[in-house]
Amino acid sequence: MKFIKKIALYLIIILGIMYGYQAITGRSITTLPQEIASKFNEKGSSESTNPKYLSDPAKRMPKDL
Repeated sequence: MKFIKKIALYLIIILGIMYGYQAITGRSITTLPQEIASKFNEKGSSESTNPKYLSDPAKRMPKDL
C-alpha cells in the first residue's frame, strides 16, 4: 500500500508541474527541450574568448644590417 501511495504522490507532483507550466506560459512542456536546444545553438559572439598574449617585442624589432 505504501508503494502505491508513493507512486500516486510522484505522479501528482509530475502532473502538477506539467499543468502549472502550461497554465503559466500557455505552452506545452514538451516544447521546452526544443527551446533550450535553440538557445544553445544560437550564433554567439564570433570573437575568440581565448586570452590574447602580447608578442615578443624583440621579434618585432628590425634587425640591423
